[in-house]
Amino acid sequence: MRPASRRRSRAVHALRDERGAGSALGLGVVAVTVALLLLLLPLAVALQGRQLAANAADAAALAAADTAMGAVPGEPCGNAGRVAAAGGAELLDCRLEGAVATVLVARAVLGGAARAAATAGPEGAGRG
Repeated sequence: MRPASRRRSRAVHALRDERGAGSALGLGVVAVTVALLLLLLPLAVALQGRQLAANAADAAALAAADTAMGAVPGEPCGNAGRVAAAGGAELLDCRLEGAVATVLVARAVLGGAARAAATAGPEGAGRG
């Protein structure tokens, strides 16, 4: 009877053997991490593109307002377009009401466009 009990003992021991379980768990954690990264990376790129478009719009509006007030030579919307281009964006619209400039810019992001608008001018001018 001893040989039969040894065989059974080996079979039970083989089922309880967990060698390699840590490797499988580690690979699972790595796979989940990579999947999350691949899902979140486009979102992060889109948010960064939106922020860069907002930065370009702010700078372009300030350039147009400074030019309209006479602090910078040139044409307000022309200067706004150059500043927007330097920020990696395209000036879509530029409007002046006295020394207050409102601009709309777009920046290419992941095959689409992130748009942003900004207004700049002297404090209290043109705003209710």
